[in-house]
Amino acid sequence: MADLRLTDKADLGLMYDIESPRYDSAVTDLVTRERAVAHYAGCPSVGYEIDGVPAGGAIFDGRELHLAVLPRFHGRWAWLLAPTLDWLFALCDPVQVRIERDNARCIRFMDGGGWQRIGEDPQYITYLLSSTAAHVFRRRRGGGRASGQSH
Repeated sequence: MADLRLTDKADLGLMYDIESPRYDSAVTDLVTRERAVAHYAGCPSVGYEIDGVPAGGAIFDGRELHLAVLPRFHGRWAWLLAPTLDWLFALCDPVQVRIERDNARCIRFMDGGGWQRIGEDPQYITYLLSSTAAHVFRRRRGGGRASGQSH
């Protein structure tokens, strides 16, 4: 099994690099890597490492959770979700997360995990994450394990 680990801070530049290809140049010309890093620099975050390689992370901006994982680690990072939720709920409980409508895999995951949909618009589906629902999620998913966690 891979060595999965939360780190004390997310690599904000890496998170921008993961997310920016999803947006057209009109957005990335306005929201540059430097601006995004500066904007999120004061926000609580955790990074993800898989076998010692930075793989993405999670940022809480005071209102919503933002999560990004390098595509080559999709399907491998899921054991980090439980400690990420523990970290998140220590900051805020409940919290919202918006999933883009074209992210069918994540939407199936959220719906299958029993997370509550609280809003929908043409671009996003918004879910409410809470520690109460997380217990149901963990029972459905069989818990989780990650080694070398810093949190």
